[in-house]
Amino acid sequence: MRTNGNRTVPPPAPANFIRPGKRPLSSMTPTIVLQDGKVKAAVGASGGVNIIAGTIEVYFFLKMDPLSAVLAPRIYHQLIPNVVSYENWTTVFNDHFEITKETRVVLEKKAHVLRPIVGGTISQFVVQESGMSELVAVSDPRKGGTPSGY
Repeated sequence: MRTNGNRTVPPPAPANFIRPGKRPLSSMTPTIVLQDGKVKAAVGASGGVNIIAGTIEVYFFLKMDPLSAVLAPRIYHQLIPNVVSYENWTTVFNDHFEITKETRVVLEKKAHVLRPIVGGTISQFVVQESGMSELVAVSDPRKGGTPSGY
């Protein structure tokens, strides 16, 4: 495992090596959630090795209002190394993202090694709220984006 700044990066995989006529693999995870055969939500994220975790965490918070689901601080664990990374940073727009001290204590009691990181995945989330026919779009403030739709 090599490090890049303050992040540990998995080693390159032969499946992702550059060759003529080949496209690189990606952890891209555009996710569409259906309910009774109709679109209920769409979620996706950017953020390198943490894309899948960022997408899944927003999806798990589907019962929350859309903005709260996107604003929730994120936790990342790649299994190797055995370290739990968590967001602890403030954006240029003065939005602070950090898991609670109580959550950190619980994780440490379970013998997790914790490491704060600056930055995290950037998620986009569109959801049809319960009982409504309109879609609600949320753009992650971690990047300074805004939702747009018509």
